[in-house]
Amino acid sequence: MKSRPESLTQASEWEPSGPDGDALVETTAARVLRVAMVAFARDGYAGATTRQIASAAGVTLPVIAYHFGNKDGLHRACARDIVEQYRRRLLPLVVTARATADDGTLSVAEARLWLERILSALVLAITADADQRLSTDFVLREMSEQGPGYDLLFEQLWRPGLVLVADLVAIARGRKAAQEGDSLGATMLLASLTAFTRQEPVTRAYLGWDGLSHDRREQITGSILAMLDGLLART
Repeated sequence: MKSRPESLTQASEWEPSGPDGDALVETTAARVLRVAMVAFARDGYAGATTRQIASAAGVTLPVIAYHFGNKDGLHRACARDIVEQYRRRLLPLVVTARATADDGTLSVAEARLWLERILSALVLAITADADQRLSTDFVLREMSEQGPGYDLLFEQLWRPGLVLVADLVAIARGRKAAQEGDSLGATMLLASLTAFTRQEPVTRAYLGWDGLSHDRREQITGSILAMLDGLLART
């Protein structure tokens, strides 16, 4: 059985004041995970160090070892947390869409409607809040650098999402099974949303936007749905 480092009891809780003055408790593991997410998103797996993460989280290296084992384990824990975030936000929608696509009775119009729902939900998720943006930055790092958490993200997040969108695109085009063109179209459609992830500063500067208001999120949704129209028109 692992022994708990003495320093763990010294940094086991974080208690900032909430909006009503109530204490908000953050466990040591959650704080380390949050700080690690920032470090990995900013510096990548290769650039971030557990020493830097421990210092920023206000803990010692044995605390990270106790909770996560090593740097690889900490990186994979970040990936698992991101998968859980997306599941909480999108799982009911995605599960229902997957089951509907698989039962073989989905019409062309119904498949398009599911695509609209999924894309609208993704726009909201990507532009929702700082925590979600941080998760997106981590994910985009993994797409290019492929650290220890990459396989988990690919198998549990990216592949299922791409397959679902490709299958719905195929049905919306009147096909029973996705072809390579449907898969490529799904990839390009989802990739367009990166304009409001790591590329957002450039996008906002070009558009002259000082933020992402509700009306601007509606514009983003309208634009991605127009792209969907164009994709489905090319059968």
